Amino acid sequence: ISHPDSFIRPTEEWFHIYLSLSTSEQKRIYARLPNGISCIRRLGRHRLHEWLAFFLSDMVGLDHDQLRKMIVSRPQLLSYKLSNVQSTTAYFREELGLPSNEFASLLQAYPSVLMYSIDKRLRPTVDFLQNECGGGKDNWVSWERVYTLYPRVFSYSPEKTLHPKVNFLCNGDDGKSLGLNRSELSQVVAKFPPTLWLSEENLQSKLNFLSESLNLDGSELRSIIVSYPQILGLSLQNNLRHKMNFFLDASVQVVDPATLLLSGDKSQKKTNGSINCGLS
Repeated sequence: ISHPDSFIRPTEEWFHIYLSLSTSEQKRIYARLPNGISCIRRLGRHRLHEWLAFFLSDMVGLDHDQLRKMIVSRPQLLSYKLSNVQSTTAYFREELGLPSNEFASLLQAYPSVLMYSIDKRLRPTVDFLQNECGGGKDNWVSWERVYTLYPRVFSYSPEKTLHPKVNFLCNGDDGKSLGLNRSELSQVVAKFPPTLWLSEENLQSKLNFLSESLNLDGSELRSIIVSYPQILGLSLQNNLRHKMNFFLDASVQVVDPATLLLSGDKSQKKTNGSINCGLS
């Protein structure tokens, strides 16, 4: 039975108590909500309770602490229709077969995924990962890993960002791109999904740098990227250039840097064992 005070308590006070919000968390929420506290009052206690209770249900799987953190980070979700949230949840849980604990983790990492259209963004992105990167749902299981560990992939348009990036990585006719085949593309995306949304200028500058500084031909460069695509995520100015200069320093007795990268051995050292030359 509800406490009698619950019937007269202002909606925003009930909301604070329900989520156990600290004063600082309340301020963060209202700073991000259009019209602040007025938005909570307009939504009303009944609608808010239905919305919050759904996320605590077995269908979603959030616990109370996770729900509070999600609302504090993305309070705009509160104004989203519950029916839309339920449809998106059903898409991930039932159509994609995502277990509740993995769906809860996905929401913690990127709650904005709930605001995307299933037909215009979520399903096309998953189809892209399955078919363009993996050659079919049953041929490449890593497509699930990509969107669960990197849910921000849904923030990028398949038409404007993802498809053009695949063309860039796979088209070798211009003499600048890598010319990856489907198997190599699958390996690169599985090991380092952000390759799909780093800008072409960003990628090309690093490919050019590696090719020129190590005097690599196309097949050697391709082998390095397929083996260790994470290198494309390093900052050229603040990381990659400094490390490569270290490799090329004549005073440092290491194996040829291209050989080191191609071998995938990150533990090569000087003969005295004092210097680790890995790119990690």
